[in-house]
Amino acid sequence: MIKTTLNWTVKNLKSMFDGKHTLQMDHPIQRQNLQWLDDRLKRSLLIHSILANYPVPPVYCLKEAISEKDYSYSILDGKQRLTTIFDFIDGRYPLDTETPSVTIDDTVYELGGKYFTDLDTECQQELLRFKFTIYGFEDADDDLIEEIFFRLNNSTPLSKPQKAMPLCGVENAKFIKSILSDRFFSEICQFSALQRRKSDDMCTLLQAMMLLDNRYEGYEFTSISADEIMRYAASIKNNYSEEQKARLYDIIDYLEKVFPEKDKMLKKINIPIVMLAADTAMGEGYDSLKNLYRVGPMYFRQWFSYFFAECYEEYKLYCSSGSIKKEKTLKRIEIMEASLVSYFELEGTDKTEETEQDTSLSGEDASPAEESALTDDSNPLTDVGLTESDPPADETESAAIGDNADYTSVAEGTVSYTAPEQTGVSGTEAAEEPPDEPLQDTQ
Repeated sequence: MIKTTLNWTVKNLKSMFDGKHTLQMDHPIQRQNLQWLDDRLKRSLLIHSILANYPVPPVYCLKEAISEKDYSYSILDGKQRLTTIFDFIDGRYPLDTETPSVTIDDTVYELGGKYFTDLDTECQQELLRFKFTIYGFEDADDDLIEEIFFRLNNSTPLSKPQKAMPLCGVENAKFIKSILSDRFFSEICQFSALQRRKSDDMCTLLQAMMLLDNRYEGYEFTSISADEIMRYAASIKNNYSEEQKARLYDIIDYLEKVFPEKDKMLKKINIPIVMLAADTAMGEGYDSLKNLYRVGPMYFRQWFSYFFAECYEEYKLYCSSGSIKKEKTLKRIEIMEASLVSYFELEGTDKTEETEQDTSLSGEDASPAEESALTDDSNPLTDVGLTESDPPADETESAAIGDNADYTSVAEGTVSYTAPEQTGVSGTEAAEEPPDEPLQDTQ
């Protein structure tokens, strides 16, 4: 590894970030850019520290060649400081009214409440020509980068999910960030700004990954706590297969079909359990490209509303204090899976039996209507006028659908069940919300 000192001003850095794009802030190992967004005074005091010539921590970056003469620089530590300055220069926020005044060359300048363009010229120039102490690393492999990041942040208040990111390795970090940037986690799930700053969304995804690995890979876990998530993250470094990634991508894709918009019950305590239920509903022989599933996405949405309206009382008993414990987690999974199986009258949901059921519907012994639903690649249910609030078909409706080729062709692979009459619950019916317990309460 080679370590060098770089001599750049704020103006140089911003030019590299805006125009040349040679300064990168999105290295996979980095935290999300949300840490200081709601703390204007903290951001303002950084600007004040620069103008008042107070000590400011160094910036660390990775230098990588992109051609024989050109390099790119990825920030490893200092992202929040740089984006805070860049946002202020771009006029995205004014300084807090409590920001102290500053003295430059024996002249006092007021800063409180001012945008960058409102500052006196002397203050603007002082900020633009400020030089961070910048260290660049070259010829560093992924393991070394992870170690550098971990040590740089060892004395800062990183959350445990944030510390888990370097543990899982750069390649897995890229994969996890791609999942978190998809619509399901970024738009549909219910995470507050504070939860996202603490990377609770990342922790929730890692919990789901761990539970799926428990189901398919036999991974043993003791709880779904943040400490256990860090242990799991370390276990998948260079050890998360393309098959595991594909399964996770397909579950997210399925849930994006299920939920066209935000749902208030998609909270961090429920999301990993719902992802396992989606895996069961998809079935062994699903085809996401042809939109063929054991339970179609629209029907899953109707069951989801039914579950939180009618089955929540038993489920919420295991959402209270200690909900991260293994026994309570497994109980939530058991209750939700049992409801799904009962609602759609599914058989063979155990993974050892499910293959036999899917084989029986492979087309050899299936009825003509079943063969059509298994092989047709037509549009989803929404194309024939069904909406989220439509209740599952009763026996009369099922018979009508069986006699109508147009409806059979859009059955979304739901031939393995007839929806029971027990529902009648719309997709918009309210349900009591479970407690949103901080992960660290029971560690």
